[in-house]
Amino acid sequence: MIRTEEEFRPGRRRGLQLLPPGYRELLAVPGIGRMLIAALLSKLPLSMVALSLLLYLGPRYSNVTGALAISFMSIGQGLSAPFRGRLMDRHPYRPILVGCLVCYVVALGLLTAVASVRGPVLLLLALAALSGITVPPVGIMMRTLWRVVGGERQLVTAMALDAATSDIVHITGPALATWLCLSLSGEVAFAFFGALTVVSVVLVLSLPAAPLPARRTGSGHWAGPLRSAPLRRLLIAHAAFSAMITAIDVIIFALNVAQHTTTYIGFQIGALSIGSIVGSLALGAAPGLLARGPKLSVLLGVFAAGVVLLAAASQLSPLVMALACPITGFAYGSTFGALFTAGGDLAPEGNAAETQAWLSSLTQAGAAVGAWLAAEVSSLTALSAIPVIAALSAVLTWNIRGPRSDRGMPGPATI
Repeated sequence: MIRTEEEFRPGRRRGLQLLPPGYRELLAVPGIGRMLIAALLSKLPLSMVALSLLLYLGPRYSNVTGALAISFMSIGQGLSAPFRGRLMDRHPYRPILVGCLVCYVVALGLLTAVASVRGPVLLLLALAALSGITVPPVGIMMRTLWRVVGGERQLVTAMALDAATSDIVHITGPALATWLCLSLSGEVAFAFFGALTVVSVVLVLSLPAAPLPARRTGSGHWAGPLRSAPLRRLLIAHAAFSAMITAIDVIIFALNVAQHTTTYIGFQIGALSIGSIVGSLALGAAPGLLARGPKLSVLLGVFAAGVVLLAAASQLSPLVMALACPITGFAYGSTFGALFTAGGDLAPEGNAAETQAWLSSLTQAGAAVGAWLAAEVSSLTALSAIPVIAALSAVLTWNIRGPRSDRGMPGPATI
């Protein structure tokens, strides 16, 4: 059960009292600090690796080789995620995390060694793919654990914090990667990735055993969670949302290049993330705000309105666009949090981890498609199409119901 604030030291108790009730109760759960740090540290390397590969491989090979390495790593990670999730649904997660960690560190080390001596490109790309395939599924594990930390009452707040950490690393990760590669070396950057991943896995392994969702004991249906029609609708909406927000980044870049205002690119994309953090934390502070009704549809509607505002601002000036970006980004993190939460609700029994893995894979797939489409279509046309796609996604997810909606969520657990 969740401990009361009176069980903690007076200083921490006074600090918790300053927070909204939702965060106060969640942060009072023993072990929650380690969970938050693990979530942050597991995401930070993923936000740094793409830029680091470009900065490290570009001077040694070419920018094309660096881009190919990023693609191979992303494809390997995206295609293998459901398989790792299925393994976690059927076997204890600790050996899986340790096995993936060992293989990931070795693959990353070999990639760095091959690049340092300008080894064969095909070997480099194979190691990049292997690095993606063996990334420890800490993020999948964390989203599964969030569901049992505080039960239904604290799930929205927990997922809001998880979404906020994603935006934090989206801001800090690329800047840190640039500094490590240019001021120190690429070898140091990749060693840093490995160290962060080791620490995040150790933190997860140090958590006392929690009552995770039921595991499948047999082979199960070949399609796993994809046999659920409501979940398939949600996955389509999730991929579409990932495509839309990635397209916005590409559109912002293209618009500023066309207007010769490239100095605004970093400010505008950073402002999107800041708006997303504020929106996530606001929803986490008021978890009951959208407790009734089609939560996802409402959030997608807010997102669509923000994009309409951004499209209008893009016709005025880069400064006005920068001011509009936090409003556009306000629904980013909260929508992602709602999508991941709904995915857990819709997951068939025994498929919790694989469902989260499919969501992770489609995040990457959607981002790749969104970036490609935004680069192929004129910026204003693409920006005008996004609210329409968001509205269609809202219709697709309108009041979807899954097998868990009738069973209810488990009560709070102490980790």
